[in-house]
Amino acid sequence: MGDSSEPSALKTTLLGILFGCTASSLGGMTVALTRLIINETDPMSLASVRYFIGGAVLLLFMMARIGLPKIARADWLPILGLGVIMFACFPFFFARALEDTTSARGAIIFGSIPIGTVVLATLFRVEKLTWLKALGVLVAIAGAVVVLGERVEVVAPNALRGDFFMFLGMMSASTFNVFSRKYLIRYGTMPVNVYAMLMGSSLLFVVALFFAEPLTGSLDFGLTGWFIVLMLAIPGASMMMASWGKALQLITPTQAAVTVGMNPVTAVLIAAWLLSEPISLNVVGGFILIVIAVVLANYRPKASAS
Repeated sequence: MGDSSEPSALKTTLLGILFGCTASSLGGMTVALTRLIINETDPMSLASVRYFIGGAVLLLFMMARIGLPKIARADWLPILGLGVIMFACFPFFFARALEDTTSARGAIIFGSIPIGTVVLATLFRVEKLTWLKALGVLVAIAGAVVVLGERVEVVAPNALRGDFFMFLGMMSASTFNVFSRKYLIRYGTMPVNVYAMLMGSSLLFVVALFFAEPLTGSLDFGLTGWFIVLMLAIPGASMMMASWGKALQLITPTQAAVTVGMNPVTAVLIAAWLLSEPISLNVVGGFILIVIAVVLANYRPKASAS
């Protein structure tokens, strides 16, 4: 007789993957939109305003729905630390990368997030490394290598520098994936994301006051520019992080991380439409390999009936 818990577990896993793919697709949109507007601003100012608006929207929604939940005193420091990593370090590296590299390269390099997530999760014994996850990571690496082999000097002469910044952003997001899960389970998706988002974005804005120009030109957008910022802030931050947090509640960090394979899809398509960036064979090949990595890392062989 089969275990009655198996259908429930499968449903939970599929739901978690759906939330992860939704978040990753919204993330792909933000790659193209950030690339579209980054030349009008600077990475610190844009990232801080984007995530502060996103956090404020989530805060209002949370207060209307559940009020302000209490956080144990011992958990405040790690949650705020994760907020700095995810909502100050990550968005800065992300936006800085897209000053130099193309949307497609940036999205597919970020799509290799399983590499960092699996390494960190294994080193800190958050989850066990299976041979399928390891194979999925190797395939994801192959996908990134294929994309990095593309010559883009004409449209992005400093692409390699941008790729390096995107790698740092990927590692920041991997750190959040691995270490945030227990707090997301303990307090729920929204409270952790709200407090972390507001803390990280506020700190980044303070840093921007000294090293950028948020009050003297970096945020001087027109109507179209502010529309893009709001798209980056609400669907691209509030909805994206709510979906991502829900995914991390339902599935393991590695399972959630490999759904980032959906990120390049929307990034490449929107960038081709808005920025006229070419869809090359390298990009297509790299994307296919990332999708295969998603399948491998999430596949679970059925246990033999006893």
